[in-house]
Amino acid sequence: DNNRNNNDKNNSNGINSGSNHSESKPTITRKHANIKQALRSGITTVDQAKNYIEFKTALRKLCEDATRAPYPQVKSPFRNAEVVELEERHGYGFALRHALLHCINTPYVCVIQHDRTFMRPAPVAEVVDAMRNDPTEKIKYVGMSMKSNLMYYDIFGGKYGKKAIDELRSMILRPESLCIGGGVYGPNGSSSRHMTADSKKVRQNLESLVETYRGSMQHITYKEWLQSVGRSTTAGDSGGRCGNVHQNCHQLSLTPTLFWYDNTHIVQTSHYRDFVFDPKHKMVARGGFVEDKLSPAMIRNVERFGLREGHGRFGCYLLDDNSGMFFTGHLDGGGYLTADEKDKIQKSIKAKKES
Repeated sequence: DNNRNNNDKNNSNGINSGSNHSESKPTITRKHANIKQALRSGITTVDQAKNYIEFKTALRKLCEDATRAPYPQVKSPFRNAEVVELEERHGYGFALRHALLHCINTPYVCVIQHDRTFMRPAPVAEVVDAMRNDPTEKIKYVGMSMKSNLMYYDIFGGKYGKKAIDELRSMILRPESLCIGGGVYGPNGSSSRHMTADSKKVRQNLESLVETYRGSMQHITYKEWLQSVGRSTTAGDSGGRCGNVHQNCHQLSLTPTLFWYDNTHIVQTSHYRDFVFDPKHKMVARGGFVEDKLSPAMIRNVERFGLREGHGRFGCYLLDDNSGMFFTGHLDGGGYLTADEKDKIQKSIKAKKES
């Protein structure tokens, strides 16, 4: 494993509070009144810095304990993980660059932000196989879908029109490595059934999303492809050109995207090192996120060279198993909380501050 965690987002070096910040608290100006934006700019309060130090200590211990524990009796996602603490604030993009240049020796890497999680089982190994077995090396980046980009095909069509969407449709990839049996993926797959609903609101949101997806062009385009290759949407998609011998084989899709999502993704390590972080391209800014400057750069390439060639330099795709469910989610989860749940959290925060 090469699990690395670069925790410098809220580095305490960002405090501007004089020489003794244990006694004098920094002044939070109107410019930094937005807490999230202030943290992104490297501005923290003394309490936030203290909490972050405690977090790093706890995280380091978690990694050490997991690595020392007997395997496979004790399994942990933090096994063989390492906390890399940088000497100064780099921001997400440059912290990731440090990890890729100094901590990684595998040809592919899965990048997971600290506040993202897998919502259900995902075909990570099969995605790597698809990238490895791609003779044209078109697939350089595969993003795990989230709620906001689950129907990217429709988003693209709304922005760029019929001519562009017709060309995008011809660029969708369906590698044989992503024709997966066992009834795991697809509309009735076991993977999507792992998404549990802890509240009525969450269950309603998920059911509504599936219904919306079934009427989307993202899904209709997939059904049209099935019909074109003589496969059925009601028979588990078995047969056809899929070489998988298992029953209930389902073909997953890779939809081209003109946005480099920092959300969970699998990418060629060399693509990050030699292209994305190449200093001459200046596509990632210090203190910023990768997607902030890289995505506009992708759009400019498409405008200059055309959709197929411009996109090809970046090789970005989004994974879709056509179930109507996304693979990853945000740990904050504010959009799925009921009013009562939000009220309880706010009261808890207020009580903690007062104590």
